[in-house]
Amino acid sequence: MMQEQLEKQFKGKKALVVGLGLQGGGVGMVEFFVRLGATVRATDLKSEDALQESVQRLKKYSAELTLGGHKQEDFLWADVIFKGPSVPWDMPHIVEAQKKGIPVEMEASFFATYCPAPIIGVTGTRGKSTTASMIYETLKNAGKKTYLAGNVAGVSTISLLEYITKDDWVVLELSSWQLSGFHRRTISPHIAVFTNFYPDHLNYYKNLDEYLYDKTAIFCFQKESDTLIAHESVRKYIKTAAKVTSYTKNTYTNKLKYLSGDHNYENASGALLAAVSAGIDRKNAIVTISDFHGLPFRLQKIASIDGVDVYNDTTSTTPIACEKAIDTLKKKRIILLLGGNSKKLSPDNLVKKINTDVYKIVLLKGTFTDEITPFLDKSKIKDDTIYANLGQAVHTAFEGIKQGDVILFSPAATSFAHFKNEFHRGEEFNKAVQTYATKKKDA
Repeated sequence: MMQEQLEKQFKGKKALVVGLGLQGGGVGMVEFFVRLGATVRATDLKSEDALQESVQRLKKYSAELTLGGHKQEDFLWADVIFKGPSVPWDMPHIVEAQKKGIPVEMEASFFATYCPAPIIGVTGTRGKSTTASMIYETLKNAGKKTYLAGNVAGVSTISLLEYITKDDWVVLELSSWQLSGFHRRTISPHIAVFTNFYPDHLNYYKNLDEYLYDKTAIFCFQKESDTLIAHESVRKYIKTAAKVTSYTKNTYTNKLKYLSGDHNYENASGALLAAVSAGIDRKNAIVTISDFHGLPFRLQKIASIDGVDVYNDTTSTTPIACEKAIDTLKKKRIILLLGGNSKKLSPDNLVKKINTDVYKIVLLKGTFTDEITPFLDKSKIKDDTIYANLGQAVHTAFEGIKQGDVILFSPAATSFAHFKNEFHRGEEFNKAVQTYATKKKDA
């Protein structure tokens, strides 16, 4: 068993987890290595109060926590360091540790190295969560024991090593940050899906070439026996020994019952080809994909109030994501809730689309909002207010609205101006809409 092998390797070793976070990954790393018999420390820039949920989960373990800042001594103390996805490789504490010969690992690439089961990896700027979930559901419905992990909130990828077997399947959603670890391990998934590539994360990377380089780990270490499924738009970036199959939105020719938009047909196309590559009957795969209901916070219809549909698209953290949402709904009058903090991405195309296809705009506070506001059609901005409070923004969005209109919450920016992450932002938007609906009903 893999668990026994890892126990021999790490029992008595000193492991440092950098980036405890709130999504479960850091906590899962601590728990896993404690169970292996390692001595574990964890460190995070956030304070104990900010990380209270994670701290509470770890109270039953003997791990030491350094919170509210990092100490170089922790990094030099370790036999092995596991850094979180958003922790940069050139962080001075990590650089110093590497100079001393201390290995630095990442969860997803470490997992992929030791995982006995075949892996389907999915990446792309947009669509990776939906595509990965479609593939997972297709394999599961076909009777294969399948796990969905990687860039999935609340899931500890590494803990799967405690019980996974060679007869199982794993679908890994992989961000560019996670794939940077695959470059260092020189590994790629057996079956890979590359959905698309758009500008993103320029608040983290120096340029687009760096961002693209990390993405290429999804395919650049594949062998001739492996398979890459890539959207036609990314073919120009690909150099691999694997068999390459391209797709477009038209590859999936059946109807999606619960999803709309060209981007979802692209997701379905990639998922179908991946499922077939994994040995799933094509007709059975189509049944599952056609019935897929979609994921929370991804252009999710959350309410219909007096004939007005409300959509929560909080995972729209880039201008292109907001553009896709507008394209999907533009046959109706759109009241758009927009804004947050900047990723240093060009808003030019989004500005054109908003000024052409959006009826009204409600602005949310943040540095991206400051960047884009001067270029928006002033006649479309409701009451010239920039809102820090989602409840007030939702109330404003409903003012003067007509039956058949849609309210679209698609921020096109990060959530960190006022929220823990985009999922927290989405939950708060849902609460604000529910509060509005309740007050309206009681009025």
